[in-house]
Amino acid sequence: MRYAILFLCCFTYSLAVDAQSFDAYVELGINASQIDGDELAGYNQPGLRLGAHVALPLDSGWLVRTGMVYSGKGSRHGERDPIFQILRVNYLELPIVAQYALLKQVSLTAGFTANYRIQARVDGGGGFESIRDQFRDFDVCYTAGVMYQPFDNAAFSISIINGLFSASSVDFFRNRSLAFSLFYELNTGK
Repeated sequence: MRYAILFLCCFTYSLAVDAQSFDAYVELGINASQIDGDELAGYNQPGLRLGAHVALPLDSGWLVRTGMVYSGKGSRHGERDPIFQILRVNYLELPIVAQYALLKQVSLTAGFTANYRIQARVDGGGGFESIRDQFRDFDVCYTAGVMYQPFDNAAFSISIINGLFSASSVDFFRNRSLAFSLFYELNTGK
């Protein structure tokens, strides 16, 4: 975790050296998530997304964005599942994303996130209990999405965020999320 934070700080510092060359954003959104391998189907577990990002505009419609995002993930039984279970796993995501302006108001995004697990809890019908020891401290995911920017300082984003490896130290559980977010650009003094 130490190296991820150090990398993020150095990368963020390098973006912020010239105050006129970067953009700052806040993100507010919701995840619809599931965990592959838990025998529950569907993106039934909602979770909060709350974060801050900096972006460095590059040439020809490209930019690079990084930040820190609180992300609620997990899984939940559906109407057709034979068992009752709610699994909540909360992460601190450290994304590094490339963004390309396909059209004036539409951009494509792709990148990776390094995720640090904050907590893991399960409710099998008797209340939530910690299962922190059953999940790895770190998870690496790939992300891809589309952003629509109808206003100068706000954009809507839909992204997939899928684990590359098992997030569990016990079973093969892979995080999968659909993220629906609003990005709001902060006034950076331009």
